Amino acid sequence: MSIDLLRKGLKISHLRLISTLEQLGSVSAAADHLGVSQPAASRLAAEIERIAGTPIHERTGRGIGLTQTGHLLARRAARILNEIADAGREIQESREGTVGYVRLGSVTGPSIDFVVPAMRQLRLSYPAISIEIVVAASDVLLPQLLDGGLDFAMCRTTGGTANAMVEAIPLGDEPLSFVVRTGHPLARAEAPVALDVMAAFDWILPPSGAILRSTIEREFAARGVVMPRQIQTTTSFLFTLAAIRQTNAIAPIASAVARSFATGDDGANALAILETEDKMAVETWSLLTRRGQELTPSAQIVHDQILSAVMQN
Repeated sequence: MSIDLLRKGLKISHLRLISTLEQLGSVSAAADHLGVSQPAASRLAAEIERIAGTPIHERTGRGIGLTQTGHLLARRAARILNEIADAGREIQESREGTVGYVRLGSVTGPSIDFVVPAMRQLRLSYPAISIEIVVAASDVLLPQLLDGGLDFAMCRTTGGTANAMVEAIPLGDEPLSFVVRTGHPLARAEAPVALDVMAAFDWILPPSGAILRSTIEREFAARGVVMPRQIQTTTSFLFTLAAIRQTNAIAPIASAVARSFATGDDGANALAILETEDKMAVETWSLLTRRGQELTPSAQIVHDQILSAVMQN
């Protein structure tokens, strides 16, 4: 039989504390953040433990750490608090008309191809809607979506229980291009470049386990080509651009991004897109919302505008 936390006295103040404890890892820091005294925060923590019937935190060398129960409560608390905040946003929007704040996430390719054009149209039609755009990898965006930090996201599910927690509209794959500096030896090739020829150069890739890295490794294996011996690993797109411009390294990036940065200029800072024998794409991305979620009016407007931009492409 499940524990009736509300009947046992769980309150919003408890949810705020446990969520903040997970973020800050200190009762005193959580108290400062919430604007209460440390004894009051300690009392709230003790009340949570009484209600849950088990410890929610324990001492560590760096302050406190949440127990498994603490982490479970903290994750749920963050989602509940975000839903309450969204309710406040929706009430405010209904009072003021089409005014609101929308948080969306996107992997790189769709952000260039669809979010940017949609933002131009939204700025003209709904100037009072403020939009925050988080561009990151799917494994970064999906937890933010599930925790309520994003209204919706354009990314990939990562399997497991996450698939059951989202509603997905599959929209397309993300083609890849291989970029080099304009003076690169392969940029002058008269015929499409083979993968084994490219493998002889240094490469710049994200860390192992990233979807782009896994795609490249899978494609190399499928074609029987050995991965490059020299691989510079980074999560920074700016570092990738800087390294490409100053070395003979090769980097696979979303084709939409490659088209935005590559030019026909032979200047030192320009990038060139290699014409290759093999075409590659990262697996299908989707427009994701949390299952059972009701978007605020402004979030629904932005969601529909982006979906329209994709469908018209």
